Amino acid sequence: MTPRTRRLLIATVVGTLTGVVIAAAVLAIRHSLNHPPSDLHELLHEAVPLEANEKKILEAKELEFGDRRREIEKRLRVANGQLAQAIARNPSWSPEVEAAIQQVERAAGDLQRATLVHAFEMRAGLKPEHRAAYDAVLVDALQRGSQ
Repeated sequence: MTPRTRRLLIATVVGTLTGVVIAAAVLAIRHSLNHPPSDLHELLHEAVPLEANEKKILEAKELEFGDRRREIEKRLRVANGQLAQAIARNPSWSPEVEAAIQQVERAAGDLQRATLVHAFEMRAGLKPEHRAAYDAVLVDALQRGSQ
């Protein structure tokens, strides 16, 4: 491999990995600052006249999810740290970098999955006549997030 090709390969790998780390960090920071489930919770309160029992059920689910979210976010931070260490040790695509990226992807996927499971658990805590309004709020929130 020529020195020029090697430099180009290293620059490409480092650039790609830097992008992955930055994207994961931005998502984690944005999530921790915005707390979409809380926003959804607030939107739900605005859209649906919740009864005391429903409020109690949803508050308990919010507390449970907060603990789970913090646990997964911690795993995501650890995985990002491991990725950074792997790149620092060897700034090229390697089995160690691949394993670290898989850990980042797994934690990010777990966070997304847990958030959606939480949304459905909240829905289950509502009276059937309130679920259509909740569904509309949930779908709207997801659509806004995809833009």
